[in-house]
Amino acid sequence: MGGLRRYFLAAACLLTLTSCGASQAPTGRWEGFIESPTWAIAVRLQVDDGNAIRASALSASVEGMSMPAKFEAERQLKTAMKDQWPKAVRGQVDFANDTITRTGGVAPLFVFDPRSRTMTFYFYAGGKLTEKVVCLPVEQFN
Repeated sequence: MGGLRRYFLAAACLLTLTSCGASQAPTGRWEGFIESPTWAIAVRLQVDDGNAIRASALSASVEGMSMPAKFEAERQLKTAMKDQWPKAVRGQVDFANDTITRTGGVAPLFVFDPRSRTMTFYFYAGGKLTEKVVCLPVEQFN
């Protein structure tokens, strides 16, 4: 009886350990843009099989800018994103609990919402979380 109990305990431990490991991030493309009183941020994310990503996030500090200057900064960000995207470097990430982190990292880069199929980008400035940018799924990048 003790051997059977140990077998089930070992199997339960193995299942627990394998369920805690990294899993496959959802594949697809996402794009987002926000304009806050402090920041304008443009984000693109492409996730391929094997947790390989291409991501780009461009930002501009717009605090204290006039409204026309903010509009111009936003226009420049969107144009720069189109120009920069082909040069975005591929990388590997970890995915667990709907969260994408750098391989071996802790701080979230993107958080996936399975219900809406959105990815939320976590923008850090000065070492602290500053903004969250909701990125919507897209077929192709414009």
